[in-house]
Amino acid sequence: MRSVFLKMPHKKIKVPFKFKNASGIEYEVTFRKPDRRHSADGLCSDPKDDAPKIQISPYLTKQSELNTSIHEFAHAFFWDKPENVVAKFASALSRFLYNERSWRKIEK
Repeated sequence: MRSVFLKMPHKKIKVPFKFKNASGIEYEVTFRKPDRRHSADGLCSDPKDDAPKIQISPYLTKQSELNTSIHEFAHAFFWDKPENVVAKFASALSRFLYNERSWRKIEK
C-alpha cells in the first residue's frame, strides 16, 4: 500500500516592516487596530519608547490606509510637529498620490 501525503498550504507569516527615522530610531510597523481607548485609525509611539511602533488599522479603505500610513510615518520623522501640521501634510500628499497620480494598493 502506498502512502499519500497531502501538502497543506503554508500560512505566510508576515514579517513586520521596520525602518529608521532621521535620528536613527528604529520603528516597527504593524497592521492592527490601535488601542481601543482611542478612536484613531493609526498610532505612532514616542521615539523615546523602548521599541517604538506604528500601528495602522487593517480595516481602512485604500485611500484612508494611504493617508494614515503617511500620517503616522510623518509623526515618526517629525515627532515635535503639532498634530494639525502632520494631518495637513498627510492629507495633501495622500490626495495628490491617490487622486492625481492614481496610486493604489496592490493586493498580494
